[in-house]
Amino acid sequence: MKKSLLLVLVSLCVCCFSHANAQTDDRNSPPRVLLIVREEIKPGMMPAHNRHSAGYAGIFGKLKTPNHRIAMIPVAGSENEVLYVTPSESFADIEMITKETDKKMASVNVTMGAEIARLDKEAPDLHSGMRDMLAVFRPELSFKPGVDIAQMRYFSITTVRVRPGQDDNYSEYVTTLLNVAREKAKAETHIAAFQVIAGMPGTTYMFFRPMKSLAEYDLRIGPRVREAMTDDQKKKADKMAGESVIVSETSIYAINPSMSYLPKEFTARDSAFWNPAPEVVAKPKPKKRVVKPATSGATQ
Repeated sequence: MKKSLLLVLVSLCVCCFSHANAQTDDRNSPPRVLLIVREEIKPGMMPAHNRHSAGYAGIFGKLKTPNHRIAMIPVAGSENEVLYVTPSESFADIEMITKETDKKMASVNVTMGAEIARLDKEAPDLHSGMRDMLAVFRPELSFKPGVDIAQMRYFSITTVRVRPGQDDNYSEYVTTLLNVAREKAKAETHIAAFQVIAGMPGTTYMFFRPMKSLAEYDLRIGPRVREAMTDDQKKKADKMAGESVIVSETSIYAINPSMSYLPKEFTARDSAFWNPAPEVVAKPKPKKRVVKPATSGATQ
């Protein structure tokens, strides 16, 4: 591993708005803080990387470290990108997770230490870059964000960069126009908004939309929301978005259970997905030995 914080960043994860570590009655509430890691994988190395990541997840499970994570791999967007997100209720909580994970990782036996060393050695051959981000929950920009992440299979993540000095204008656009139209259109969607406070240039927002299936795109939510606006609202929305947004990009990720590491109370909500039975490789059946009849020396 690299430095201690990076260890936790790489190994933690979840775009898991139902905070996997939360000691709360509302398990579907978004966390107050997200620790996000975006890894760039070298072309052609994604399968090897995923096995590498699953190896770390297995070690964390054996050590029972507190750095629970959900890992996501690309479906639409950069095909050489993996995303990890860690939920937390405070930055102090992140610090505690870091220290406790470091402590457990430093106390491994010889066999486990050799496995960690092997994984550490492989890492440079798999990664071409990495970005770590810290983000805070913006409830007023969200839309019905409470949902059980354990039942989800995908995340659609929209990253928006806002022009300097246009944060208030953009917030007004989302709250008074976009979310109002979503409500009017009865949009079947859940969106948790987070503002990145470190690790990205300028003012950056990330909107996380969890989905059970890609079929949810067949619901035409975007066009329906647009249709729910009056002509004047459409003009105002276009003007405000044009004035405030530099760029907006949406990527889709699939949740990868083998690269994830989560507490049992979370995975128990859909054990078949999070704890799949290992594949049994069928052994080839032995070929039957054909016994040839003995031949006599007599000629015919």
